[in-house]
This record gives sequence, C-alpha cells and structure tokens, in this order.
Amino acid sequence: MDLLEGENQQRLVVCGDSNLVIRQVRGEIDCKAPGLTLLRQKALDRLLAWPDHELLHVKRDWNGSADSLAGAALQRQAGVEVEEDSDFENLVTLNRLEEILVAREAEEHPSAKVSPVATRTTGDSRSRLAVLQEEVVRDLRIGRIKQAQHEEVWIAGLKKYILGAVHDLSPEDIKSYNAVGSDYEVDLDGLLFYCPPAKRTTEERDGLMRLVVPETLQQDVLHHYHFSLEGGHQGIGRTYQRIRDHFHWRGLYRSVQRYVGERVDCETGKGRSTLQGESPGNIQATYPFQIIVMDHIPSLPKSHKGNTELLIWVDLFTGYVIAKASASRTAQTIAESYEEYVFRRFGASEVIRHDREHGFMADFFRSFNKILGQRQRATMAYRPQANGTAERMVQTTTRALKMYVQELDQRDWDEYAERLTFAINTAQDRIRGETSFYLVHGWDARSTLEATLPVGSTARRDREPRRWRYQIQRYYQQARSQVGERIREAISDRATRHNEEVRPHEIEIGSQVWLYLDRVKEGYARKLAHLWYGPFRVTEKIGEHAVKIETAGTEYRLFPVVHISKLKLVRTFPDRPTARLLA
Repeated sequence: MDLLEGENQQRLVVCGDSNLVIRQVRGEIDCKAPGLTLLRQKALDRLLAWPDHELLHVKRDWNGSADSLAGAALQRQAGVEVEEDSDFENLVTLNRLEEILVAREAEEHPSAKVSPVATRTTGDSRSRLAVLQEEVVRDLRIGRIKQAQHEEVWIAGLKKYILGAVHDLSPEDIKSYNAVGSDYEVDLDGLLFYCPPAKRTTEERDGLMRLVVPETLQQDVLHHYHFSLEGGHQGIGRTYQRIRDHFHWRGLYRSVQRYVGERVDCETGKGRSTLQGESPGNIQATYPFQIIVMDHIPSLPKSHKGNTELLIWVDLFTGYVIAKASASRTAQTIAESYEEYVFRRFGASEVIRHDREHGFMADFFRSFNKILGQRQRATMAYRPQANGTAERMVQTTTRALKMYVQELDQRDWDEYAERLTFAINTAQDRIRGETSFYLVHGWDARSTLEATLPVGSTARRDREPRRWRYQIQRYYQQARSQVGERIREAISDRATRHNEEVRPHEIEIGSQVWLYLDRVKEGYARKLAHLWYGPFRVTEKIGEHAVKIETAGTEYRLFPVVHISKLKLVRTFPDRPTARLLA
C-alpha cells in the first residue's frame, strides 16, 4: 500500500495466495488472533483511500513473483530489495496474473485496468511459458537452493571436500567428511546430492541421487509434499516416501513425523479415537420408578396432528417404557409431558437420567425437578453409552414403528407410536426374566384375544381375597428380588467383558488432549467437518474411564468431565539433542 501512494486512485485489484487472509480482510470470516486483527484493521484503513477495490484469491502458480520474494525473505530472515534489471525481468516473467485477469471496458469505470475472469488463456501464452518461464523458474530455484546450501556450514564444507578444496578445512572436518564423502556427489550446477550406500552400477546410482535440502528450505519441501494439493494431506508414511525418493536431509523421517503430527488440520480432520477406557459402570435402581431414563426420537415427519417428536421414558428397574408424541421438545413441552404421562401415574422419581440435549438441560425443566424433589442427572459428556437403556429403547421403538407406518409420506406414525408401548411392556425381558408390566403392577396384562378366551383365569382359585392378596404380594416380592440380582449380574458381566478388551492409555494429569465432538453446525456436511476440538489440558483423572478437562479461558462451553473414548493425546515431537558427546 505504501508503493501506491501518489498514484491515481483508479480501480485496485489485490491478489493473494492465502484464501484465509483474503476472506478475513473481506470480512467473510472472523480474525481472532490479536496481532492479525490489528494488521487487518490497518489494511482496511489504507483501503479507504481506494473506494473501488477488489480482493482476489489466486493460486501461487499465477503469482510467482510475490511467492519468490516471500520465499527469499523467509530464507534470509530479512527484507529483499530488487535493484538489478535482470531480477526485475525475472519477476515480470514469473507474474502470470495477466493470464487470468483481462481489461474491463465498462462505462462506469473507463480507467479500470483489470478484472477477473474464469478461464485461462491458451495458445501463444502457453508456448511462451514453455520456452521462457520454465527456464527462468528452474534457474531461480537452482540459485536459491545453491545459496541455501552454501549458507549451511556442513553442506558447504562437504562440497569443498568433494571438490578437493580442502585447504580451508580443519583436520577434524576432513576426517568427518571422509567418513561420509563417498555417499555424496556434486553435480554440474554445484548442487550437493546424496546417494544411498549400496553396491549399484553407475546408472542405478544416478537414478538414486537425492538432492540434499538445507535446513532453511526443508519447510518448503514439507509444505509442497503434504499441505499443497499435490501433497493431499497424506499421512506420515506416504509423505515420507514421496520426499525420500528425491530429497535427503539428516533426520528426514523425524521432520516429516513432526510436521504432519503437529498440523492442526490433520489432527482435527481424522476419525474417531481408538481409545476405549474402562467401563464407568451403570447406576442400578432397587425398586420401580426409582430411576428413570429419558430420550427422544427427533425430526420425524410432521404428522396429521402436527407432531414431529417422540419422547421416551424408561424405568431403569423394570424396563417399563412410556412414549409421548409431541410437536416440539422445548423445556416447557418436556416438563408438561412428563407431568402428565409419568408423574400422575407413578409419582416422583429419585433420579431422572438423560443426555445433554438442550431441552433436558433447560432451566424450566431443572426447576420442575426441584419442585418435585427429584435429582436431574445428565450422562457423561458426549458418551451416549452412559444412557444406553434409553438409547436402546429408541432403537427398539423405531424398529417396531416402521413396521406399521402405512402412508407414503409417513405422517401416520403417531397413531401407532404410543400404542406400541403395550407390546413392548408385555413382552418378557431377557435380562429380568419377567415382563415390565408385571414388575410395575404386580399382575399380568391380558391381550384382547386372551380376554375373550377361557385361558389364564383364576376365578376358581382366588375366592378368598386375603389369601389372593398374600400370594400376589409374596410372588411379587420374590420377582423383584430376583430381578435386582439378575440386573446386578448383567451390569457386572458387561463391565468385565468390556474391561478385558481395553488397552491402557497414556492420558495423565497435565496431558494435552483433543476432544471428539460428533456434531456440526447447521448447514455443514458432517463428512467434511473437522470433529476434533481443542487442545485441552487434563486437570483431573476420574478413575481409568474419565478425565476432567480445563475449559476456563477458552471459547468452548462444555461439560468438563469427558470419557476417555472421546479423547486423544496431542502429539509432541521435542527437538533432538544437538550437544556433541566427547569420547
């Protein structure tokens, strides 16, 4: 912008190869870093002097002059001044913006110079590039690599040794270079190459020659073979193999491992964690409706009655299920449905367990529980297995419901949803050994067929009410006792089977971890979203199955207790020691 001072204020087109920076200056995405926010504001202030301006994102292939200057400045850690005519000509040749920008002859902007178009030029321009530009680019790259090799002490010394200019080398350096000199060669351009030590013919040796990359250029090579479109963000192994086929430097694999492993985009774009963690165990109820779990089936087709949600309540002791079709799942609706379908029929429960859905966590529903004297427990953060009874009942109800929906638009689902709970509650439970209906009421419900046939009648045997009541209570108490024991054994067996397959993890207090959140913003495709967030610091371990992470001071609003299966360690690659050991 300083170079434009004093120029006629015509139309200004700024081209850059960083899509992030261009979009931040345009105001399309937020700029959260304080330092970058200040620079962005300065740029916007300077652009006020150019009312007619445009910011364009172009690939670096079309803006080679700027890329060349930036690379030279990064290499030298200082500014670059272009004074010679040959350097000016090279920069002009590298600049290919004229191929994607054409003049705009508009009446409202008669002095406009350039305007973006979608197509590239072909024909003469391509032939000119093939003859002139590629040679210039090659010479520039060779010169840059040669300069960088000359500035690295061990490479410059090894080249002198190979070329026979040993008068500037100390005896210790000569001895050191003599041990490895047979594995290196200098080509006609003065570049140092490495050849793996193996017994090969001259032709095979030439085919294996790998360019020695100085430390100042290693990041450029890593960027090209991993971050660019030609690299494709492949993993450590693939990136390493592609680089080692043509380039060499000491500690190459370690450099690739560190570069790829510390890339935030690579870490946050991976799949689910392989950690499992020990089972946290399940809470166990001791009598009916002591603890109930709840969940919902969302986003169902809008029925003829206007319902789009199906609320599910399950008693943890008996497995008794209650369903309620609803038009919404707001806190008000959930509280009213619970009061009508659960509280009026079975009274208050000690604990209501649910996941962290916003309607369940809302203030109104929390206040409603407080009035009834109930405790409201949410599952462990982002671990639906902790609410497994409700999750499984959602699957069972959905599977049964789809068998009865008849209309093509599926709008009759709420005619069957609540009625299907009778079939579920009167079916014998595999774990409990009894029907949920019997464990709640103390007697077995009869179907319409059984009610019209002389089966299961006790009219002749139950003539004495007192004796009948005594037998019913005795059988019911025995059934409850057996059910409690069977549930306890099932919980213990499941936890034991799970823990036998769990591998130990290395997450400790103070570790930095990524957190996996299986959710995306509305309008985003889940398959293209980055689902790992953080990093976070572990502040406390809760057994071997969960940890508490530090969320204070971050932009995340999360419940801090998280199961191990939702975490993975932030990979760190400390610098290798550089001290030389003396014999």
